Order: sequence, then C-alpha cells, then structure tokens
Amino acid sequence: MRKRTLSRRALIGASGTVGTVAIAGCLGSDETTDTFRVGSPWTPDSLDPLTAGSFLKRIGITETLASTNYDTEVAPGLAASWETDDAITWTFDLESDVTFHDGSILDADVVTASLRRVVDSSELSEVPISEVDPVADDRVEIELERPFAPLPAHLTRPETAIVRPDSIDGEEVVEPIATGPFAFDSWTPETSVTAVKHDDYHGTEPTLETVVYEGIHEAETRLLNLQNGDLDMARLLSPSQIETLEADDDLTAHTYPIPRSRYVVFDVDSEPFDDVRVRRAVLHAIDREELTETVLEGVTDVARGPFPESVTHWANEGLEPYDHDPDTATALLSDAAWELDDDVRERDGTSVSIDLWTYSSRPVLPQIATVLQDQLGAVGIDVDVTTMETGAITERTQTEDFDAFIWSNSVLWYPDPDRLADFFHSTEQVMHSGYDNAEVDRLLETARETLDPDERKRLYDEVQTITHEELPIAFLTDYTNVHGLAANVEGYDPHPIESTYGLQHVTT
Repeated sequence: MRKRTLSRRALIGASGTVGTVAIAGCLGSDETTDTFRVGSPWTPDSLDPLTAGSFLKRIGITETLASTNYDTEVAPGLAASWETDDAITWTFDLESDVTFHDGSILDADVVTASLRRVVDSSELSEVPISEVDPVADDRVEIELERPFAPLPAHLTRPETAIVRPDSIDGEEVVEPIATGPFAFDSWTPETSVTAVKHDDYHGTEPTLETVVYEGIHEAETRLLNLQNGDLDMARLLSPSQIETLEADDDLTAHTYPIPRSRYVVFDVDSEPFDDVRVRRAVLHAIDREELTETVLEGVTDVARGPFPESVTHWANEGLEPYDHDPDTATALLSDAAWELDDDVRERDGTSVSIDLWTYSSRPVLPQIATVLQDQLGAVGIDVDVTTMETGAITERTQTEDFDAFIWSNSVLWYPDPDRLADFFHSTEQVMHSGYDNAEVDRLLETARETLDPDERKRLYDEVQTITHEELPIAFLTDYTNVHGLAANVEGYDPHPIESTYGLQHVTT
C-alpha cells in the first residue's frame, strides 16, 4: 500500500575505529521495541558533524540550536528563542534541562565551544560570524561582521550540531556526544552506525531501543533488503519501485514532495554554453513532461524554478516555464550560428558535441541523462553521457572546463532562500557554473541584510526572475521522495526537508 504524505503539512495545510563505543543511555524498557534498521545511499564515512553531519542529525544523534518545522520554517531547537535588533548582535536563550548522552547538562559554555569550532572551519564561511560568547549560563551571544538575517536558518544546518568537547580527539569528532533522542553506540566506517535510546532525552522519549543506519549505494539492494526483512526503512528508492512496494502487503510506500530539484548545470564560461541562446535551446528541446511521466512514473512535477510551489512560499510563482518546443530550440541554435550539418550542428568547422556528466547514487539520474541525449540529438546537439561518482564530478568541475552535468540537490536544505547564493552568487556558488551577474550578487547580499520578510521575498523573486532568463542552471523537475517501510512501522512522519527521520516517534 502507499501512504502519500503531502507536505508542506499537506500542501500548506494538507581516526575512527570500527566498533567505537560511546557513553550511551541505558538499554531496557518493557515498552520499547528492538532494532530499527534504515538503509540510505550515503555511507557513514565520518562521525564528525562538520563532514558527515546530515546522517547524524537525521537518525537523531545530534541536534542544533535551531530546527526546521513541518512548514519548512525556522523553529526552536536547543535554543528556545532568539532575538536581534539589527541582524548583527544575536542572543540565543537555551532550552532548560537538556542532557547530553554522557549525562552532563547543556550550557552556554559547551554551546560556545562547539560553535567556535564550526566557525573556525570552512563550513560556515558564508556566515559572517566574528564572535561567539557565553553571556549567561543559558544564553549565548553571536556577533556578526555585518547584518545577516538568515543566521537562525544557517544554525539548523547539521554541521552546526552541538557536541561535547569530549567528543573531539585532536581536530576530529571521533565519538559524537550530543543531545539527540539516540546516543552514538558504534561505527563500522563506510558501512553502518548504531545508536541506542537516550533515556534522558528532553523531548519525546523514543520507543525504539536501537537504530542502525546502513549505507547501501544501490536502490535495488535497499529494496531487496527491505523485502527480506533486513531493513525497516529503505530511503530514496526509485519511482519505478513504487509498484513493487504497493503490491506487497508487508510494505508501505511513502511518497511526498520535498524542496529538491533535478537540474542541469552549464559551464557558462566555455563553448557552447557561454551563449544564453544555446542554454535556452536546450531547455526548449527537453520534453520535461515526458520525463516526469515516464522516467519518474508521474509522481513529480515539471520544475518552474528552483523552489517547488507546493513546499515553500519562497517560490516565484510568476516564472513562465520553458515549454517543450523543438522549433524554438532550432531557431535559437541557428540564431547562435550553429547550423545543421547532417545530424549534428556545426559552427566554424566545430560540431556542437557535449559531454554530459551525472551520477547514479540518486535514482533515475542516468536515465534522465539518456533521455536528454535523445531529445537534444533531435535538434542537432550531440551528447555523450558519462556516469561517475559525485566526488569525481565535484573535483573535475572545480579544476577543469566542462560542458554540463545533471545533479540533484536540496534547494532549501536549510529553511531560507539564502540557499540561492549557493547556486548563483559569483563567489559562493557550489555548482561551479562560472555564472557572474553583479545585479544578482547585489540582490542576494541585500536580502541577507534585510529582516523584513516581505522585502526579502521581493528580492529573492527578482533573483529567480533574472536567473530564469539567463539559465546558468536549468531546473528540470521538482522532486518527490520515495521511501519504503515495513508495514508494521507506525508513527513515521516524513520531514519536508529531510533534516530528521523523526525516529523518536516511530514504533514497530
């Protein structure tokens, strides 16, 4: 059977040593159940929130000062509240009676030490923090170099998780002693992490005794392990596997939209994509409706821009979509002097032949690449598809020219549209498109200094309008998560930006 969870709360109303053992909460309760196993594509390669924070936060080991609620808005976390008058000086009042996994109490000194470590790293380089200081036992002050309105949103990021100083050996966290509902127990590098119930958790007491996170690269293997009873939750399955889940009375399929997108990144500094006409031609040549109906089994929508309207109010609803129109694509290519010669277009003796890279750990991306290869070939663009590891793509885009690659990433993995800077700011973008627009930079920087939400919305709408026209990134489809669970699992409520699995609410 399938459980469709439609967020934003129903569409807005609808070092490391194998087997390292940490100080953990006591096991044992007549009301608890046994081990709950989660399979995900990403292997646990580290225990340091700075480099592997996502899975630690998702399975409930670590927590952050702020959190993201089910309306994709910033909400209290380990900080009960915060305030600022000028977006420069911020005070955060801590929750009371929060206990670390080793039994010690959360206080401002520990929070300060943990945050200073993050600031000293490169992980928050875009956040202009100058000082972090304890100003009372339960209050921390953060001083910024300049106004920065999205600070609380950035403090939801998993790399900012608060850990005890005892967690650190040298410069690395080797045993995350944190505050979440589950305490770290053991780690098999690149394979699994085990956590156990934190008896003194300050929030909802978990029912589960033990949680095991397993890194399993292939979606087929995750599904097979779920069917065999070796997993209780298989995350990030392919849309094509929904039918299998629905046909099995022992399983349930959870499908729900999240603020993630599948998109093509162009190298706008090199031919042929240094010409916006060619970039627009590509998007007109792609039949995205066919993509969503065939490859994605009709479970998601064509992307209008970076933000899906069903999940967040930050989407610019005035963007006009690039319709599938091969005639317009052909005209744009001809206007850019790429003329058809047999089946491939040429200009000045050079054919328009591109390398399109992607990776397989996100289901269906290689299939999308193959469809694009055919559809772009129909308008005279020769495409060679290469599938490689994500790390290889990241390294090559930073060190050499490329043509284009297909990627999938959260467009709101912290609950603020400042995320757009990662895509479009000339000095901060992590997609390495080479895009450089002074007006876009100005708008992004102004929005960061603006506390008024309506004015911020106007500024980010303008960023979306400009980048929609200039297309350094072509957003193809929105994203619907597909997870499989054992049918006896109850209480699972999928989080809209995947920042937590909410396992403290789950029973089996």
